[in-house]
Amino acid sequence: MARLTFVVGKGGVGKTTVSCAYALNLAVRKPRDSVLLMSTDPAHSLADVLQVQLKSTPRRIPGVKGKFSAWQIDAEKEFRKFLSGNRNAILNIVESGTFFSKEEIAPLLDTTLPGMAEVAGLLAIQELLESGYHDHIVVDTAPFGHTLRLFQLPSHFQRFLNFLNVASSRDALLAERFGGHLDTPYHAFLERWESMIRQVQDAFTSKEAEIFLVTSPETFSLNEAARSLAALDESVPKMRVSAVVLNRVVKQAANCGYCRHRAEMARKAEQFLKQEFPHTRQFVGPDPGNPILGVDLLHRFGAAVFDNRKARLEINPPSRKKNKLELEREDWPVPDVPLSFTVGKGGVGKTTTTAALAFRSRTVQPGTVVTVCSTDPAPSLDDIFEKPIGDKAVTVLNDARFTAMEVDSVAEFKSWTARITRKLNSELSMESGGLHVDLTFEKQVFAALMDVVPPGVDEVFAIFRILDLLESRAGRVFIDMAPTGHALELLRMPERIQLWSRLLLKSLAAHRTLALAQDVAVELASLGQQVRKLIAIMKHPGQSRIWAVMLPEPVPDHQTMRLLSAIRQIGIAVDSLFVNRVLVAQKQRAGCKRCRRAQAWQLATLQMLKKNYPHDRTFLAPELPFEIAGRAALKKFTSELWQIAE
Repeated sequence: MARLTFVVGKGGVGKTTVSCAYALNLAVRKPRDSVLLMSTDPAHSLADVLQVQLKSTPRRIPGVKGKFSAWQIDAEKEFRKFLSGNRNAILNIVESGTFFSKEEIAPLLDTTLPGMAEVAGLLAIQELLESGYHDHIVVDTAPFGHTLRLFQLPSHFQRFLNFLNVASSRDALLAERFGGHLDTPYHAFLERWESMIRQVQDAFTSKEAEIFLVTSPETFSLNEAARSLAALDESVPKMRVSAVVLNRVVKQAANCGYCRHRAEMARKAEQFLKQEFPHTRQFVGPDPGNPILGVDLLHRFGAAVFDNRKARLEINPPSRKKNKLELEREDWPVPDVPLSFTVGKGGVGKTTTTAALAFRSRTVQPGTVVTVCSTDPAPSLDDIFEKPIGDKAVTVLNDARFTAMEVDSVAEFKSWTARITRKLNSELSMESGGLHVDLTFEKQVFAALMDVVPPGVDEVFAIFRILDLLESRAGRVFIDMAPTGHALELLRMPERIQLWSRLLLKSLAAHRTLALAQDVAVELASLGQQVRKLIAIMKHPGQSRIWAVMLPEPVPDHQTMRLLSAIRQIGIAVDSLFVNRVLVAQKQRAGCKRCRRAQAWQLATLQMLKKNYPHDRTFLAPELPFEIAGRAALKKFTSELWQIAE
């Protein structure tokens, strides 16, 4: 069996860099082994970091010794490949176990389903394990909240398999009742699927599977690492964290106050990790002040991290005609729409920017009620507001008009299923056309279905929460989104829900004499009406705006271009682009080589921004020597903002 290494962590800590470096390091140390580097993050950046062209199939990387290949999974392609081979079996089972026909339910399978990225990742891993071709598979994962969903998928699939087994048993039960025996053709499909689930479960929990947890010296990131370990122990206790990588570490402080501060942060972070992970291997990833891009530099970075060898990691940015930008001060904006979404790559400061926009609204418009809601399955509002934030709105910063909450989609789903189950259990039978209809079997099917936590539940139930907030609260609602790929899934979700509700209503129309179908149809019609309202709000520039956040670095820049393009295709207005952690005070760091190099790279990226986003309002938020947490820090953060002068 191939050795699986999952590289996990909070967004922005450098998972992709560490994944690439570790995989390349393996290829050098084990030249006879086949090493595959794959990405399950829907917002892929393997190609950006490796600086090569990648396709939706594994590709050998030129210039790398040994059997080394890389693969950015095309989630929709992988999911459709699986569905094309199993579509008829699934439709046969649904037709056998419910009052729907294949023709009625088939259009639902042909739509884009939620959770496709995680399902596709699992299917791809299973296919690789079954092929037995690779000796090592290194998985660059999505930010931790959605990676945890990937690890939980085998058990969710097992529950879905239980549902299919119940649904497929109707014909066999009827045959037995009348003294016969029925061997249905889809039993082979269920057996194959059960074997696949067992194979993945065994692989995830075997001694050949390991987790590399990546973090950085910031308190937010360290707290997230500790929460990640607790979440793993609770949800998938048999999976083990075998190594922790403390990345983006500054050790050479010279005479620079900023670098001394970063070095002290790293020292405290190492102590923290030794306490939290006392029996786990620990590695340190240095921060040379420039991005780690390209196969050669990644090789050197891997040698420095995993072999503890000295390696030259410093490189200068591409030369530019201008060696400076003229900046002018600007006031922090005050959103004037009911609904604001903050989007961006993981770790760029979305939560900080969301909190700052909300804080600015409360400061400038003291009569306005403000709510911040995180839809990220690994939220960090607790850190920035310095108090526990849960699924219910709580007052923050001692301000009665300022509240925050974090969506617990799984808990909301389970509450919803409990309500539906109680409703189903209220009647054991019903009347239809003068006939007494026994629904015992249907209730067994629904009970099995309600036990399944579907992939994509985050995006679906986050939409429900946003609807509730807009209907129940006046003022301003700020949505702190999950990282890029899953944020796009949420923004696309209302139109998908509308499509699904229409398809289900059409299917239910053929069964309108059943009271159960009538009840479901009423709920679907109401949902469809609510979702239409949300779509209208999201696509009206006077009602909803997008605030995009990025760092002045090449990889976030590339991802932001793709993100903004996708958002505009959805039809939602982009208000502004925030570039976070900009080293504005150049004179204070003029004597530090690392800071000069970092500023040069930032300058190169900002010049490209000016070219790539000529019509977008772009703000620059400066790097501060402390983390943004609490009222005083938010006040300081929102007191300084810059724009590039025309």
